[in-house]
Amino acid sequence: MIQVLLVFFVAAVLKTSTARSISDTDLLKYTFNNNGHGSYSFEYETSDGTYRREDGGVVNDVWVVRGEYGYTDPQGRRYSVLYVADDKGFQPLPSEGDTRLNDRRIV
Repeated sequence: MIQVLLVFFVAAVLKTSTARSISDTDLLKYTFNNNGHGSYSFEYETSDGTYRREDGGVVNDVWVVRGEYGYTDPQGRRYSVLYVADDKGFQPLPSEGDTRLNDRRIV
């Protein structure tokens, strides 16, 4: 399961990267929480507009991950993807503008 999460993380980072060098960006925000009982949440944001938020845990005996990632293109347009990953696989969700995830964490 950890390997699947790592693949999602790497894919999201690659998808949200822009033509700018990584050395040109600063990490503006990074938060990681692990409750020690199997659920977690994290988020980061960089100075080039790239960001990612995710939380995961077991819900009704099923591992569920919810999140959002996005970036700002060189013309200043924001792009984002909301998603859920569970026993049905990775599922991108419809997004309306600057929709934010519910801030409640899976516990």
